[in-house]
Parts: sequence; structure tokens; C-alpha cells
Amino acid sequence: MNGYHHQLSIEVRFKDLDVFGHVNNGVVFTYVETARLRYLIDLGLRSPHANWQGVAFILAHINCDFRRPIFYEQQVKVGTRITEIKRSSLRLEHRIEADGQLAAEGYGILVHYDYSAAQTIPVTPEMRAKIEAYEKSIHVD
Repeated sequence: MNGYHHQLSIEVRFKDLDVFGHVNNGVVFTYVETARLRYLIDLGLRSPHANWQGVAFILAHINCDFRRPIFYEQQVKVGTRITEIKRSSLRLEHRIEADGQLAAEGYGILVHYDYSAAQTIPVTPEMRAKIEAYEKSIHVD
């Protein structure tokens, strides 16, 4: 998890498994989504009790490269970091490890979005400052 300050442990549940006995690929995206939300909450970019209307981040893109299967009772960690801030979007990279071994990696693009106005809005200077202070070495456009 080198370079990932934010890490979230995930418990593999029996219902996460597919017919082949390993974690289903769609469930890996749920692990990433859980880590992404925890990152935003931990950095103070999203309240855990906020209503899901108004201004928030919306997922615009996500990808994942699966490197090895994850099995029941493995220790899973998801590392999350923001590597780029643009005018109204963030690039989040994710690394998923099972028992310390790379299982999957990818990235997503979040867009700062005003649901009431149905349009993107700029990432605020306060948000930028929080992210930059936490990540310390990201590329900013």
C-alpha cells in the first residue's frame, strides 16, 4: 500500500462470493465504492449524514484491472488516493490487496455536481486545500 495514506479494511462476506468461490468482480467495485465514500467522509468532503440531494460528487468513470482472485477469510484492504484535481473533477486511484498481495487496481473520476441545477460546479478552494494537505504530492491542473 505504498503511497496510499488512506486504507480501509474490508471483511469478505460469504454473499460476496460467486459460483467459483471467489469474490465476484462486481463486488470489488462495491469495495471500491465503500472506500471512496469513507475517503470523502474522512477528509471532510462529505458528511456521513448528508442528504443525498443538492451538491455532491457523482461518479463519471470507473475502471479496474483484476490481478488475482480474492477468497473468503482473506484480509482485504483498499487503498484510495486522489492523484489529480481539475476544475470540477477528481481522479481517485484504488489498490485492492488480499493478504498483502495485489488483487485489483484502477481509478475513478468523480465530478463535483449540483443536482438542483443539474450541472457540474468547481471544486472549491477549501476542498482543494484539504486534499492537497492530505495527499501532499498530487498533480493539480
